[in-house]
Amino acid sequence: MTDAGKDEEIRRLQDEVRRLTAMLQSAPDFISQVSLDGKFLYVNHVSAGFEPTQVVGAPVLTFLPPSYQERVQGALRAARETGRTQEYATFGPVTSEEMGHYLTRISPMMEGGAVTSLVMVATDVTALEESRTLLQVALNARGLGIWTYKIADGGGTADETTRRIFGITEPDSELHITGMLQDRIHPDDRAAVAEGLAQAVRGGGAYGPIEHRILHPNGELRWVAASGIAVLDHRGEVSRVVGSVMDITLRRALEARLAETQKLESIGRLAGGVAHDFNNMLTAILGNLDLASSASTLDESQPLLAEVRLTAERCAALTQQLLAFARRQVIELKVLEPSSLLTKLEPLLHRLLGEHIRLRMSLRSEGRVRADASQLEQVVLNLITNARDSMPSAGHVEVSTRDLVVLQEDTLHDPEVAPGRYVLLTVADDGAGIAPAALPQIFEPFFTTRAGGTGLGLATCYGIVKQSGGHITVQSGLGKGSTFSVYLPRVDETEKAEPVRTVPASTAARGERVLLVEDEPVVRSVVQRTLERAHYEVVTATCGEEALATAAREAPFDLLVTDIMMPGMSGWELGAQLGARWPNLRILYMSGYTEGSEARGPFLQKPFMPADLLATLRKLLDG
Repeated sequence: MTDAGKDEEIRRLQDEVRRLTAMLQSAPDFISQVSLDGKFLYVNHVSAGFEPTQVVGAPVLTFLPPSYQERVQGALRAARETGRTQEYATFGPVTSEEMGHYLTRISPMMEGGAVTSLVMVATDVTALEESRTLLQVALNARGLGIWTYKIADGGGTADETTRRIFGITEPDSELHITGMLQDRIHPDDRAAVAEGLAQAVRGGGAYGPIEHRILHPNGELRWVAASGIAVLDHRGEVSRVVGSVMDITLRRALEARLAETQKLESIGRLAGGVAHDFNNMLTAILGNLDLASSASTLDESQPLLAEVRLTAERCAALTQQLLAFARRQVIELKVLEPSSLLTKLEPLLHRLLGEHIRLRMSLRSEGRVRADASQLEQVVLNLITNARDSMPSAGHVEVSTRDLVVLQEDTLHDPEVAPGRYVLLTVADDGAGIAPAALPQIFEPFFTTRAGGTGLGLATCYGIVKQSGGHITVQSGLGKGSTFSVYLPRVDETEKAEPVRTVPASTAARGERVLLVEDEPVVRSVVQRTLERAHYEVVTATCGEEALATAAREAPFDLLVTDIMMPGMSGWELGAQLGARWPNLRILYMSGYTEGSEARGPFLQKPFMPADLLATLRKLLDG
């Protein structure tokens, strides 16, 4: 090469060095060459307040806090001995007066197959670390933990809060989310959690929000709220799910306590309403009886006794409403078509609404339900009455039915309405509407929004619908009218014709023997006198156990008349045992209250009139 060529090559190399130096000095990262014994040989630039001469030749550890020196020394040694790049986080000078966070990589420089020095690249991540710290403070303040779930291997990561919530002790390298579903999620909630994650992975969308229970290794049960979102990789496929979790055990406990408080308030309102109404009626009964006892003639006492009977019937009606609300009535469930029932009821609805309110019927349902026809009629009548009272001058009411299928993903219906097939019955009006503050209590007994209301109409509707396995909801607002929706589960059974029963010409006995079982002495005495006046031969027992012994000793009997709710053996159990022993024995059950929902045989609701008892017995014996 000529001298001119050498000079040109030197200038080219010098230009290349200047260009590389400028590039290094322009880089935001701190790039340096470090000797094998840990001293700076070169730095592209230094932090504010330092001079290059202060850094070059000085040990790396000089610029680090003591708590980080062992970590950095270990990384220098590992890079030198293994020939592989090392990465670590450290704390170092951002300026001569201020320290900051760095993410540092140390790589070996190889010459002739040997490590001759090290290259250190330190990135200032102080701002990022401060943001992370602020985020962590916010997450900690909310008690929110962050986790990831890797689709490929079922592994994942969990921050400190997530670990504390779930009781996780193993490192992220050993964390297996799929296994944790089996170990930590409550058995009854595993399917819902697994399906939620699977849906997020399949659809590339959101996971949750979902509330579920977890079990700590020590057996402690906790409630958590979790949610997340699927993250896509470069191929557009879901690679992981990133989510959050919060311990809501305390919130759940407070909600339960609030619900209990509200329940106690409802019970207090119920007790006060019952006491008020019964005290009024008892005043009328006791007063009229006292006046009747001092009457000098039968003509004088008869109007007073008639008033006593009327008041007692009002008491009976009130208890029936309370039993309907409490879902403790014995009901006769039959397969029926709500549309057909409403068609027959339509003339009565017109009369109930009056001429100033227009009624529109839209009966499009063809489905069948299992319900008590008289109680379903009561629901409709109560809702129609409620609509009428909200429109004192004029208005419109629409009664409609339609077949409905509620799917899992439906959000248009009340959350309590489970997925399934329903007949939806709605009663809508354009009346005054209900204030938002009153809606949560609208189905509670003795809660009313209008003067003169009993507060039992809607409570009765609620109890009847719930006892029939359905749901009732309301949508309303002041000045916007109200729409009550009744969801009744559809059935595929066909309607069965009921046998026609004729009214007996006489209720008198024909020599039949009756075993009467009743634990209440006053009731037992009244029923016994009624039956004996009709010439039945009556043997009494005060409980189920006594009745079994009496039946074994004095059989045969033609008829068993038994209360249901008794100490010890119930009437249902007594009937089953005696019926199995004497198959021809006719049985009539009676009760003022029962924990069952559907009658297991002929049933007479207390209170009843003597004539009703005798007519029922005659039908049963002649049937």
